[in-house]
Amino acid sequence: MNRFRRARRFRWLIGCGFATLLPIIAISSPADADAAAGRRAYDKGEYDRAMTEWQDGADHGDPDAEFGLGNLYEFGAGDLEQDYTRAAYWYRKAAGQGNTEAEYRLALIYAAGGDHFASNLVEAYKWASLAAQSQGVWGTLAADFKKLLLQVTSPAQQADGERLAAAWRDARAAEAANGAEKEARGAVAIAASPPSAPVGKPGKIGCPGWPFPTLPCTEQFPALAGAQGPPLRASPTPLKPAVSPPPAPPGSALDGLNQALARIDCAALRGSASAQGGAVISGTVANRAERTQLVLLAGRFFPAGEAQLSVDVVPPPLCRSLAEFNVMRLAGLAAEGGLGLRLYNGGAQLREGNPIEIEVRAPAYPVNLRIDYFALDGRVLHLTPGSGEPPPLVAAETTRLFGNPANGEDWQAGGAPFGTELITAVATAAPLDLGSRPRVEPAADYLRALKSALDRANAGADTPNRVALLLVKTSPR
Repeated sequence: MNRFRRARRFRWLIGCGFATLLPIIAISSPADADAAAGRRAYDKGEYDRAMTEWQDGADHGDPDAEFGLGNLYEFGAGDLEQDYTRAAYWYRKAAGQGNTEAEYRLALIYAAGGDHFASNLVEAYKWASLAAQSQGVWGTLAADFKKLLLQVTSPAQQADGERLAAAWRDARAAEAANGAEKEARGAVAIAASPPSAPVGKPGKIGCPGWPFPTLPCTEQFPALAGAQGPPLRASPTPLKPAVSPPPAPPGSALDGLNQALARIDCAALRGSASAQGGAVISGTVANRAERTQLVLLAGRFFPAGEAQLSVDVVPPPLCRSLAEFNVMRLAGLAAEGGLGLRLYNGGAQLREGNPIEIEVRAPAYPVNLRIDYFALDGRVLHLTPGSGEPPPLVAAETTRLFGNPANGEDWQAGGAPFGTELITAVATAAPLDLGSRPRVEPAADYLRALKSALDRANAGADTPNRVALLLVKTSPR
């Protein structure tokens, strides 16, 4: 359902006359339709809907839907209890149909263990070995994780893991040849059946962090118990890989790190070096798995120092908006710094019905201002200026409050989906020409127009275009 119509996101939207959105009917198989619908619901934070759609797709044997169910149970999304046993059941189903990411997730949860789910490093090594044979991002991540497992497993455990991986491959090949549908047997069998309905967790908020708890409820790598090496963690002791990491690309280690960060999809990241010789990475990524793997990436280019992360998880489609602002920054179209942006209450939390009052402090020169609100549904609300209005002008080094009802700016936070959203301020010495734009529009359309307008703007060396980004956490009353 259209978010702004459903949630009355801001009070001024009443009576704006949004057109009814008619469903677009596409011709596809039931499983494909269910899997795609589940992904859309998941990205919006509608986890009950995602469960329903993915269950339908999984009943038709769709591997993407099976993987989706595994994700829901692994992270305890929405009202689900975090349940690695059920997660492993569905990941194994998806892995049986060649889903590399499912193999990688199995390696992680078997390494970590959890409630009623014993850690098993042989199984972890098996799944990491299987996933590492695939090309692409998940194969690369699995290969890196397998190197870490080498530190905490014995040669006998590694041999057992490779043997089980070979048995899994042989079983899959036999299934393909015979056309049979059966699961391969592993050292640790998943005896639990898939649940017939979600398991509620009334009154339980899960582990810290949004939108999901990390694995397992920590900001660090899974702590792998074993006599062959120390637990895997981001700190305080840097990892010493058992095998040499691949060499950094030509240029400095920092250049190589930033080049690698730029290749991560739906991310806005930058790296720097700490005084202690480690990597410092800040920005946003699309999910917790990518955030965890940044420590591995930092260790590849700065193996002698401890990695420091200041990275928020912002899922699609919002992460794409942040990535576009990062592209503008890298292209020199807008500089960060010098422009202040914060909620008037000084926090970063908006509850449903709260007033949205925003303080902006101008840089050392007067600026024309644009303030926008990017929502989780992939659309942007232009707070100021409105359609046909001139942009507000803020004098040099002065602070101005926006969202004051006395000025006709009665902005209030609305309803679900809740999570991390984005408020942006763009300041330019001269007004930007973006043409006539609706008050609410797809974020991708607006960002294309904004990028073109900034490219055309004649920003001087002393009056550069500036942008400030503010992540806010929205929640029910």
